[in-house]
Amino acid sequence: MAQSVIYPQAAVEIPREHEGAIEQLVDQEELLAYLMKDRLASAYLLGNLDPLYDQFCRWYGVRGADGELHAVALWYTGLSIPVVFIEAGELDAARRKEFMEACEAVFPSRFLFHVIEENMSMAREVFDVSSYQKLHRLGLKRENLKRSTSSQDSVVRLGHRDTAQIMSLYSHYPDHLFEPYQLESGLYFGVRGEEGELLSIAGVHVISPQYDVAVIGNLITHPDARGRGLAGACTGRLLDELFEDVSLVALNVQWNNEAAIRLYTSFGFEPNNVFFEGRCGE
Repeated sequence: MAQSVIYPQAAVEIPREHEGAIEQLVDQEELLAYLMKDRLASAYLLGNLDPLYDQFCRWYGVRGADGELHAVALWYTGLSIPVVFIEAGELDAARRKEFMEACEAVFPSRFLFHVIEENMSMAREVFDVSSYQKLHRLGLKRENLKRSTSSQDSVVRLGHRDTAQIMSLYSHYPDHLFEPYQLESGLYFGVRGEEGELLSIAGVHVISPQYDVAVIGNLITHPDARGRGLAGACTGRLLDELFEDVSLVALNVQWNNEAAIRLYTSFGFEPNNVFFEGRCGE
């Protein structure tokens, strides 16, 4: 895997009225202890804790009376639009709102957000939510992997030389969260048509062998090539590669995308949490 050059994140000044309700976090061991409480629910954040993504991450949190972290938020800048992850399940309603209001004061004016179901109503109160959708978090442990029946003979590893074709395929799905630097992971796979055109692709959002977790995504198939088992072939090859380095793989899928859910459960993925993903400031 290509190694990223690490640049320290600059501190963002926390407004005086929010001091105590939020602080910027830099202690990775402390973050790790908090996120390991539910490894699957925190899969994105655990993956982003890896040094590979450090240059893109600003972490915030709030402590309880015991001095321990009771909520964590991540501001991730590695995509064309910033992404905000908020985990505040250990706070009561009043403190949860206070924490989100403190986060809102330091977050950018436009971002994607990712919150667990129980925090969605509070997020709508605090943030300028323009759109959102319901997602299921699914997880798969290495020992529970079911091998795909789809042939992987036509699956190829993709790299930067394929960027133009990849972006052309993703143009059919404008809400994708793909950036070309993600190809440096070496964990993007695709299937081509008879004329060499890219028809299907599967890859990773984050991977951390250090924290033993990966999150897959950006899985799409050209609208004219559906129903041919291409997504299953790409996903099977991706999972085979991932489970050489990690023991847990997670993903998000729209709650009503029955075809995608059937595909993932055929590999052994099981549901964990319900999340909401949406946009603010648009």
